[in-house]
Amino acid sequence: MNLTQYKSKFQLLFAGAVVIILILVIASAFSLLGGKKTEEEIPLKTSAPQSSPRQTAPTLAPNIIVPPQKSPESLPDDVKTTREKIIASQIANEQGDLLLYQSETYSIEYIPSPNVFFVKILKDPAQTAKKNAQSWFLNFGLAQSDLCDLPVRFILSTRELRETNPNFTSLPDGCTP
Repeated sequence: MNLTQYKSKFQLLFAGAVVIILILVIASAFSLLGGKKTEEEIPLKTSAPQSSPRQTAPTLAPNIIVPPQKSPESLPDDVKTTREKIIASQIANEQGDLLLYQSETYSIEYIPSPNVFFVKILKDPAQTAKKNAQSWFLNFGLAQSDLCDLPVRFILSTRELRETNPNFTSLPDGCTP
């Protein structure tokens, strides 16, 4: 065999090798993608079984904090004034975080950095503590809807509370995420 014959056989072998490599790459890509489910095939997880076809608003998991929708500057003037009165009612300053109220069942703090009033529920019944804390804010002259924009957020302080109150939401009553 001369050099020209080797060249033509080499080109044929090279082309065959390239085709085989391409087939292997395509086959492995299909096998990787073929194992994934599409969005329609993945069942949606819900916190409770749906008993009626009507959709309800989604519930937030305990301690999922929804960020404020409004800045303090965009609040109505009367709400701004009441907000300042609430902040001024502090009973302790813990390294910049202001303790506003403390009871056996809940505590209220104002955290300036994210600009949020946090109500920490300390023991059950959590819903009763939440209602009492909301009343504390309402006693300053706020409306229930003002608590959404102030913003007030609720957290459960222990794992046991989160387990016994799986449908607890961090938002005040009547607020939507």
